[in-house]
Amino acid sequence: MSTEDTVRQYLKYLEDPATLVDQNVVDKLEAKVAKAKDPIDKLRGLAELERAKSFDSSELQEAFIRDARAWADSENITLGAFRKMGVPDEILARAGFDELQRRGRQRRSSSSSNNSRSGRGRSTSAEEVQAWVLATKDSFTLADVQRAVGGSPATIKKAVDELTASGRLKNLGPMPSHAGRGRAPYHYALAN
Repeated sequence: MSTEDTVRQYLKYLEDPATLVDQNVVDKLEAKVAKAKDPIDKLRGLAELERAKSFDSSELQEAFIRDARAWADSENITLGAFRKMGVPDEILARAGFDELQRRGRQRRSSSSSNNSRSGRGRSTSAEEVQAWVLATKDSFTLADVQRAVGGSPATIKKAVDELTASGRLKNLGPMPSHAGRGRAPYHYALAN
């Protein structure tokens, strides 16, 4: 894959992760599940269908990080343009956009004591939260998101609420296995 294709695929993923799912494979598996008579065959088919509908973005993200800066320099693409396309600052910094790396180091050193006192995680955008959520195969709680990508509870809740309202995510209600103090946290999963 060329560096331009790598950038294109990652941007397509950010715009709509479902575009990278092979719909022909999904259609065939759905037909297979519909025809299954044996419950175990149907169960296996559903598991296979679930895997086909999900997309592991980690390889795509790492390829973008590896190639984006060199490609952007050769094409005279600006940092601002990537931001307008929804690429998270953390990914752009890891891709070598030095101005973000410097600013991130300055922000971390000046705010690290504030973060530890407030109990908040590192600064995280709603787009980063949504990218993690859409790449997650299992159900999760808002606390799981915060442990994985950081961010304020308000940012995480806003990002998850937007995905739920758009129909890409479903709220599964309170965790049935919750045995701790207080109310059970809600858990979420990708909508099928």
